[in-house]
Amino acid sequence: MDDTISILVASCNEEDQENILTALSEQMNFLIIGTVNDESGVIIKTEFFKPDILILDLMLSEINGLDLVRIIRRRSPSTAIILLNDKDNQENIYQSYAILAVMAGISGFLIKKLDIDKLAYIVKIIFMGGNYINPSITYGIFSKSVFKSQFPDNTGDIDISPAERSIITLLANGLSDSKIAEKLNYSMGTIRNCITNLRHKIKIKSRIEIVVYSLLSGLIRPEHITIRR
Repeated sequence: MDDTISILVASCNEEDQENILTALSEQMNFLIIGTVNDESGVIIKTEFFKPDILILDLMLSEINGLDLVRIIRRRSPSTAIILLNDKDNQENIYQSYAILAVMAGISGFLIKKLDIDKLAYIVKIIFMGGNYINPSITYGIFSKSVFKSQFPDNTGDIDISPAERSIITLLANGLSDSKIAEKLNYSMGTIRNCITNLRHKIKIKSRIEIVVYSLLSGLIRPEHITIRR
C-alpha cells in the first residue's frame, strides 16, 4: 500500500511558504507537488493533480475564501483542505469563518503562529481521515451566541453517554484517535466506533461538526477546552 501523502501548498507570502515547506520537509512520505500563489493557480493545480492535502492560506484569496473552498471541493472532492490564517485576524475567524468553513468542507483550521510547528502531525491525522481545528478558535467562536442558529437544538432527544462526552471533549482539544484511546484506556477501534456512532446519532457528517454541534448545544462547554499557545 502506498502511504505517500501528496501535498499542494497555496500561499501568496514567500515567508509563509518557506515556513510551511520547512515544517513538512523532514517527512519521508510527504510529496510536495508544488506551490501556488493565486486563486486560479490553486484551482487549476488542485483539479489537475488531485493532491491528498491542500494547505490553503486564506490570505491568498481576493475572492471570498469560502467560495474558493467550495470550488475546490467540487472539482477535487478527494482533496482534504487545511485552512491557515493569522492570529491577528482572530475576530474575523471567530465571527465569520470557522463554522462556515467547516460546513463548506474543510478538514483543518489552523493558526499559523500556533500550529505551524505541528503541521506535519496534523497532515498525517487528516490524511488518515481525521480533522483538526485549533482549540483557541473553537473556544472563541463558541463563547459567542451568534452561531447558535447554525445547528438545531435537539440534544434533549439524544442520549449521549459520559464516555461519548469525554471523547467529544478530547476531540475539541485537538487530540488524535490514538491519544484519545490512550487517555481513556480504550482501543483505537472502540474510539473510532464511538465517533462513527456519534455522527449517526447526531446526524452530522464530520468530526469537526460533532465538536461544533456539541459546543453550540451545550453538550460540552468552552471552558472544557485547553487553549494551546
